Amino acid sequence: MKFIVIGVAALTAVVLLEALVYTMRFIGDRRRDELKRRLSALGTSTGGPALSGVLRMGKLAVNPAIDAFLRSVKIAARLETLLDQTELEMTVARLLGFCIGGAVLGFMIAVLGSGGITFILLPVVFGLLPIFYVLFKRSQRNTRLSQQLPDALEMMARSLRAGHALSSSFKMVATEMPTPVSVEFARAFESQELGMPFEKAVADMTRRAPENQDLKIFALSVIVQKETGGNLVEIIEKIADTVRGREKFEGKLRGLTAEGRMSAYILGALPFLSMLFMLVSNHDYLMPLFQDTPGQVILGYGIVSWTLGFLWMKKMTKVRM
Repeated sequence: MKFIVIGVAALTAVVLLEALVYTMRFIGDRRRDELKRRLSALGTSTGGPALSGVLRMGKLAVNPAIDAFLRSVKIAARLETLLDQTELEMTVARLLGFCIGGAVLGFMIAVLGSGGITFILLPVVFGLLPIFYVLFKRSQRNTRLSQQLPDALEMMARSLRAGHALSSSFKMVATEMPTPVSVEFARAFESQELGMPFEKAVADMTRRAPENQDLKIFALSVIVQKETGGNLVEIIEKIADTVRGREKFEGKLRGLTAEGRMSAYILGALPFLSMLFMLVSNHDYLMPLFQDTPGQVILGYGIVSWTLGFLWMKKMTKVRM
């Protein structure tokens, strides 16, 4: 019994020691990551240009030959703009590769299922999944940008009250705030440092976040104040209060509509979960839905009905402001 107690005590001590070591390592990694982020936000300590993490390289592909080919494709420029609005370190060539791989995977699944309509439907759906993922990441970035903007504007107001220039307040936000707002302000700061007009640098912030109305209001206010004059500190503080109040209201609104959104997700997932269960439990019973023509028509009608119903339920949970 004594040896068991000693063994348990020794094992507990080892576990606690290991947990302490990993905790200290985690804290150290977070500090190093934060330091790396601040250094990469404004380049080297000698005041050089920003690193590639801030001013994103305009390459469509790593390979020069593929890059030259994609420059002749119109859709590649749109995909590059879309990727520039996210925090994904991805080239257009890699995104297209994921889309092609998804389409091939969907075709292989359709071949295994021996379905007629699925030869068209599955490759299209699986091929568009990477695009949907990029759109989702852009929406996430836009939400974080709106949440961080009030604190960034208040920091700018304090900097201006202390007598700093407007460009210096941009630099302070770039070095002190987390991503993505720090990256946007760092890009604007570095762009005007490299010779771009300040109005154009601020306007480019809204191009990288086209769905963010709060950032558009801030950019328009700064541009107008630059041309006509006025109390910029007061303008920035009022914008910060407005954005913070809107975020607080939208948070309450999301809480009130959470039940409807969860109902839409659960009801939307039920057909797929039921089909997966039936494929496992009774495969032969479900296969005519993919192999026979009437079953394929019913399957196509069900997919269209599911899409319309899901979009309708999503729209019911949105409140127009």
